[in-house]
Amino acid sequence: MNKSFIFKCPLCSSIPDSEKEDFLNEVHFNIKSYIKDEWIISQGEEFSALHILIEGEVKTVMVDEKGDFMHIENIKAPLPIASGFLFAGNNKSPVSVIAKRDAKIIAIPKDNVFMLMKKHDTFMLAILASISNKTQFLSEKVRLTSLRTIKAKTAYYILRESEGESIFQLKMSKQDIASLFGVSRQALTNVMKQLHEDNIISMDRRKIKIVNRNALKIMF
Repeated sequence: MNKSFIFKCPLCSSIPDSEKEDFLNEVHFNIKSYIKDEWIISQGEEFSALHILIEGEVKTVMVDEKGDFMHIENIKAPLPIASGFLFAGNNKSPVSVIAKRDAKIIAIPKDNVFMLMKKHDTFMLAILASISNKTQFLSEKVRLTSLRTIKAKTAYYILRESEGESIFQLKMSKQDIASLFGVSRQALTNVMKQLHEDNIISMDRRKIKIVNRNALKIMF
């Protein structure tokens, strides 16, 4: 089987050409396909392999004691899934992973991942960067969750994304931002439209101009 598709994943894409043949010979994985809405990983399940989504899209959700679902994020190929929990002391998944559409995933056993990290510095650094980025994402998710209204979430997000500039481009689509907030795209659009009509921001597709920064600051 030709394994070279693995280099499309950010975890492996930086491996030098001189090491790629060895990496392909050393990496071991299984491939499994999932149909839309199929459960891939259940919350509380032990994480014994590094899962990399190579086709399709999945969503991660957390279920509380009441059985209510909280959407965490959508993940599109080719990206790793919950890589930060592989080496945790309690390596049980805190989220469930569900196919948002038909998906294909490879699973690299934990001991194989560890061996590859020791032999290939760029792979190790990519794993560490992935874990750090996910920590930042989850911290941001907690911050957004603490904000009760969509308007507060939107104001906070716009100020953060602006990085102090008055005019900037949103990096994410409105659909992805809505998913991050855990709300519908229409609800987010309505709030942004209201901010535009109130002359707090000026909006043209992804281009945002902050007209009244102080008004945004007092919303959260």
